[in-house]
Amino acid sequence: MKPLPCPRCGSAKTLGTFCADCLREVHPLVREIKPAKLTLCASCGSAKLAGVWKATSLANAVGKAASVSLAFASDVEVSGVEFADPEIVQKPGVRKTTTVLAIVTGHHEDAPADYEEEYDVTLQYEVTYCPRCAKDARSYEGILQIRNETPAVAEEVREYVKARAVKGLRVAKRAPIGTGTDYYLSDHRLVAQLAQRLHAQRGGELKINAQHFSEDAQAGKILYRVNAFLELPDYTKGDVILRDGKHLYVLGVSRKVKAEDLATGAEIVFPYVRGDATILPIRTTQVTRAQPVEVFHPVTYQSVRPANSKYAPAEPDIDRPVSVAVDGALVFLIPDTPEKEPAMRVKRRVSQKRG
Repeated sequence: MKPLPCPRCGSAKTLGTFCADCLREVHPLVREIKPAKLTLCASCGSAKLAGVWKATSLANAVGKAASVSLAFASDVEVSGVEFADPEIVQKPGVRKTTTVLAIVTGHHEDAPADYEEEYDVTLQYEVTYCPRCAKDARSYEGILQIRNETPAVAEEVREYVKARAVKGLRVAKRAPIGTGTDYYLSDHRLVAQLAQRLHAQRGGELKINAQHFSEDAQAGKILYRVNAFLELPDYTKGDVILRDGKHLYVLGVSRKVKAEDLATGAEIVFPYVRGDATILPIRTTQVTRAQPVEVFHPVTYQSVRPANSKYAPAEPDIDRPVSVAVDGALVFLIPDTPEKEPAMRVKRRVSQKRG
């Protein structure tokens, strides 16, 4: 028997008695939508749900806040609700209103199968600090911000703090940020000292500034917080870089860089400047010919002569593994080094979907 058209609009495509558009108007899955409210911590990312601060993801927090704002009709069966990612500005002091797209799956008792309906939920959100982070924010005197941080640098910071614990130095909070870490430390003088020490040993770019944040009325002192930003070099000892058209094997990095020109063997020293060099990939390949030495090109798989010979093995046996730096068709022999890809800086982006 041919199904009857929608009695409301005459459409031949029906979900039971009514078409999808008329069914939503006559028997919507959601009968009422109240504004949703959400409070977020700007520091640790936790959310205040049902009056309790909980560690959770932003998507989960938004979903929980928005779900309680939906009141479903009594004559429908809901099988699921999904929420698109809203645009949230996670900065302390922000109070804004945004819209969350809710995709509700279910069916009215008159319909034979599930279908989807979309609703806009108003979300009122506030960004502040949870009690724990608010306490931490009051208990530090400076922030050491390190970028391009390696495990060795992180260990050095830990040892530095441990050795000065008897003087009252402690880490109030440790926040991983991008390629490094922000260390909230309890002594502003030691923040500057540690930053200068790391800079002297490892180079990079250092900026230190002090900000007046309070006054000790009893002692008659102005209290300062020190912020030290240290961006360590992208490359380190053992890397091969291309700088000013020269292929350089890095011998050491501090406030100045010491390197060997792989083409001439000459040692050069120059100041570190962010972005003035390209790090080349390092590969392990094999000797294909002893005299003169040739190796497999790791990309083209052709037998090629390296652009330098200083680091050729004393006994260049066929198939012997060797380390090379690769720049297009050129390969440069270097001391045995684990394979390494050049570091990539990635900008994280959050997708803001509307369905």
